[in-house]
Order: sequence, then structure tokens, then C-alpha cells
Amino acid sequence: MSPLVRRAVILATGLALTLLVYLANAWTPPAVKLGLFYLVPVLFVTWYEGAVWGAVFTLGAMGLRMVVELEQQAPATTVPIALMNQLSFAVVAGVAIFAFTHVRHTQVQLRELATHDPLTRVLNPRSFSERLAQELERNRRYNRPLALLYLDLDNFKSVNDTHGHQTGDAVLRLVADAIRRAVRGADVVGRMGGDEFAVLMPETDGAEADAVAQRLAQGLATAFQGSPTVTASIGVVSCTATKADTDDVIRSADQAMYEAKRAGKNRVVKVAI
Repeated sequence: MSPLVRRAVILATGLALTLLVYLANAWTPPAVKLGLFYLVPVLFVTWYEGAVWGAVFTLGAMGLRMVVELEQQAPATTVPIALMNQLSFAVVAGVAIFAFTHVRHTQVQLRELATHDPLTRVLNPRSFSERLAQELERNRRYNRPLALLYLDLDNFKSVNDTHGHQTGDAVLRLVADAIRRAVRGADVVGRMGGDEFAVLMPETDGAEADAVAQRLAQGLATAFQGSPTVTASIGVVSCTATKADTDDVIRSADQAMYEAKRAGKNRVVKVAI
């Protein structure tokens, strides 16, 4: 479902709920107070679409509540009294919207922390392995190509020793950004630990993955102006309809990466399984 369709469905549901509350409020005796139930659609759209839409629905609810109050309780309820009642509702709705927005933001942050590396904002090892497992299943079922890049920064320990861990963390963040820029939007980037990163490339054969890895290696070597200088050894594994599992594929790419290190670092080694 596209974002626009999703938004349309959510807003239409919120409008339907608002209409139901209005009808229930209008058709019940004045002694039955149902106006507080307008908070249901208000908080529904707030949860899924944010505080701005929650405020829009709050204003709509205030108008409907005022109409019902003036119709059912006139002349006891005057316009100033009805306005005061709506302002009271607005205060309650505002507090609820603020609380829901805060809870929603916290939930998004927790979900992000559960799946992403907090330093570089790419996938953590567990989430990356889960995505790799999904793609391997599709690889086996439909006989489609798949490639994995596994890279390790060369002599990264000396960066930490010479420039400090803050500089090392900054380098890791810049490397993650450089990887994201070098690969396609459909590719998946993960930090596998320390200074090791991996890139999952669906629908990609070995030759194309090797070209991306070569471009990435050259890009990293020239991305940092001055000190420290950063290079990477990259292992590339390509597979089609393989029976290998996630551990096998990652192990093969990791071994190819170490072959690149043994061959002199700052280079790419490609294997196929």
C-alpha cells in the first residue's frame, strides 16, 4: 500500500468514526453525554498521521459538539457556555495528543534501536541476517542472482590509537554514509561489528557486484581529505539458487575479504557459490 493510499484509508476511517460519534451524540437524549468519545477518532489519526491531523480532527469535533449542545440544550446552553465547553474539550484533547505523540515517537525509537546500529544507523547484524535469509529464500525459489559485499576497514585500530575513539566513531559514520551513497536504494547495508560492514544486493550478479565493490573501494580511499586515510578490503560473494544458508554466505564473503587483506589490502576479491 502506497503512503498516499494508506493516509487516505486512515483519514477516511477517522472521518467515519467521527460521524458515528456525532450521530450517536445527536440521537441520544441530552442527559447522555457522548461528546468525550470524539477523542477516539482524534487519537486514532494522531497515532498514525501525527499531531497536526489530530488537531484538525479536534477542531472538527469541537464544531460538531457545539452544534449538538446548542440544538439539544437550548436555551439553557448559550453560545458562550458552549464555547467554554469546547475549549475544555480542546484542552483534554491537546493533552491526549501530546501524550500519544510522545508514546508514538518513543515506539519508533525503540523499533529503530532494535533493528539498527545506533552509531551508523544501518542495520545491526541480527536484522541484516534476517534480510539475507529472506533474499536467499527468494534466490532459491525463483533462481534469481544475489550478491553480498563484506568489507573491513584497513588498519582501523591505528585510527583509534592515533586520533582517539571519537574520531574513529566519526570515521565509521562517514564510511556508512559513503556505502549508502555508493549502492542502490534497494540494496541493504549492515554493520556486522567493529569496522566491518556488509551490503546485500538483490537481483545482482557477480560482475555487477564486483564493479560496485571496486567503485566503493576507490570512493573510500578518496572520500577522506587529509588524515586519517581510510581504505577497505572487500570480499564479494555471488550466488544463484544456492543451498547455502546465511552463515555460509557471510562466511564465504568474510573469507574473500581476508583474501583481499592477505593480497595487500585496499582491494576486492570475488567468489561464487
